[in-house]
Amino acid sequence: MAKITIFGLAGTGTTSAGKMLAGKLGYQFLSTGYIFRDMAKENGMTLNKFEEATNKNPKYDNQLDQRIKEFGEKNNNFIVESRLAWHFIPDSIKVKLVCDFGERIKRVATRDKISSKEAGEHNEFRDKKIAERYEKYYGIKDFNDDKFDLVIDTTATSIEGVVQRIEERLRNQKK
Repeated sequence: MAKITIFGLAGTGTTSAGKMLAGKLGYQFLSTGYIFRDMAKENGMTLNKFEEATNKNPKYDNQLDQRIKEFGEKNNNFIVESRLAWHFIPDSIKVKLVCDFGERIKRVATRDKISSKEAGEHNEFRDKKIAERYEKYYGIKDFNDDKFDLVIDTTATSIEGVVQRIEERLRNQKK
């Protein structure tokens, strides 16, 4: 049995790796990115406008964080793809995915069907605002590798390779 949290900024492959790993392991998959997007729609806002609202009002983050914390306390055999699940589910195996900024932008532009310029601006805005919010609300000033059990650079690593590395980590932990 395992609780696995996967952290990474937009375009690092967290959702793709999380879904694939969950499928291979037969685990439940949860993405806070999807929940966040749903919350934006529920509140009648675009993702950017909702991001702005979260910077002004902590209630949105608090709602999302509480959902993740409770999910981690009540469940097992899951993978949560999230920027803060590792913080709210401390007994999880914490995985961090990193990727070259230029590659992240290409991936986001392709995924969201937008220009590279727009993807770059959007990612820079979100990365900055997220960092500000996490420091303000949680005192988290950085996402240093030492906070994680496994760090994988996805710039030149396939999603299959990422999943294999996480599975290897799981096998080694069971020994």
